[in-house]
Amino acid sequence: MENHNTTKTAVTVNDTRVLLEESTMDKVPLKVVIPLSIFSGCAIVTNTLVCMLVYKVKSMRNYTNGFVVSLAISDILTGAAFLLQYNVELHTWSRATLNVLYALVLVVGATNLCAVTYDRYLAILHPFSYAETISKAFKILVPAIWILSIVIACIPLTWEGDTKLLNTRIYICFVLVICIALPYILIVYANFKIFRLVRQCVRRERQLSISSNGKKSDVKHNGLRKVSSEAKVARVFAIASLMFVLSYFPTLFYTAAAAFDHMDVVPDILLDFSPFCVVFGSLVNPILYSFMKPDFRRAVNKILSGKRAYLNARRSQRSSVPSIGDTYSSPFMSKTKKQSKMSNGVFQEEGDPFESRV
Repeated sequence: MENHNTTKTAVTVNDTRVLLEESTMDKVPLKVVIPLSIFSGCAIVTNTLVCMLVYKVKSMRNYTNGFVVSLAISDILTGAAFLLQYNVELHTWSRATLNVLYALVLVVGATNLCAVTYDRYLAILHPFSYAETISKAFKILVPAIWILSIVIACIPLTWEGDTKLLNTRIYICFVLVICIALPYILIVYANFKIFRLVRQCVRRERQLSISSNGKKSDVKHNGLRKVSSEAKVARVFAIASLMFVLSYFPTLFYTAAAAFDHMDVVPDILLDFSPFCVVFGSLVNPILYSFMKPDFRRAVNKILSGKRAYLNARRSQRSSVPSIGDTYSSPFMSKTKKQSKMSNGVFQEEGDPFESRV
């Protein structure tokens, strides 16, 4: 059977034996290598920009974005792993290390999404204790996520990842249940609690807007708006969690089928799309942040508007004669201090119609 191409493109979790056997097969066709390389490069660039944005913009250096950076680093490693696998000739231990890297980013991604959901859970359901709790939890969670993920990913190296061994089957069940299913059960539970509270807040906000307009009502109104804005951020990470599990589903399904000798239930199309799904999952997070996360959207707009302002300033410097619009566009005109302006060759005092419109 000529099933070599589909077998090569599939990604497995710590299946070293499968990777070693791929070295005896033909090279992956260019129609697979080129798009995967492009998507992998885009995933690396966009997630690197996310990290740089959080580092450069001081207002974005908060605990929520700390988890975002941790998730972005795992996406960068995912893109790098695909670039290496499909563009570099790898030897035995290089392939084993690369497969460990795949397991690492899988576990880190799932646990980071669980951690950032916990962050949103605290911010919305326990806002008064949020700052104190998350400041302590962040220092523990991020190092623990990476250290435990590295340990878990390296375990199969002790038996060389032979899929026929009972150890590998137990390990794959452990990863699927403890490292993937359990975090996602917690994510679903937390999002259920978050959006139930948000629905209640939206209902109260409507009632307050219809009822009294007193000061006490305004305070409550502002508090409910705060919950709604926090919920928008939670919605971003809920979508990111859904995209993550969808992107890794082909890989997890294929890995479980290979471990339990049921490859006949895996359709060829699933094998073909497995690597593309994983790369797309790493690429979609920065897009979500840019369009849906308010602080990222503001920072990107600020940078783009600053760039436009810089280009306009350079363009105006090169121009020797200022335009009429430039002459009267200053927003810093004083309304109390009298200034003189010329209109039709006659100087006028500040009370002219031009000034009153500023």
